[in-house]
Amino acid sequence: MARHRVASVGEVPLETLKAVTVDEAEICLAHAEDGNFYAIGDVCTHENFLLSTGELFDLQVECPQHGSRFSLLTGKVTGLPAVVPAKTYPVTLEGENVYIEVPD
Repeated sequence: MARHRVASVGEVPLETLKAVTVDEAEICLAHAEDGNFYAIGDVCTHENFLLSTGELFDLQVECPQHGSRFSLLTGKVTGLPAVVPAKTYPVTLEGENVYIEVPD
């Protein structure tokens, strides 16, 4: 796994989403209501829409197109019509820097 700096804490306010690209992987970075950062594949597994343009609900991200929901913790589908889970990525903070780990 390779670790990449993707943002500063200040660039992603609480309860917001940010699209980031790491080694060609489109990732949705979430600063959730629990104060933690999470990273999940940005492209909805139901259709090709960006989760980063959706909304956060109780540690879930909702696709703006058809309302599919995914757990930020596991990537599991928590709301249809999607049935395929989204990929999640480990996130770490170092000072004010946010890092995501992606496979080499």
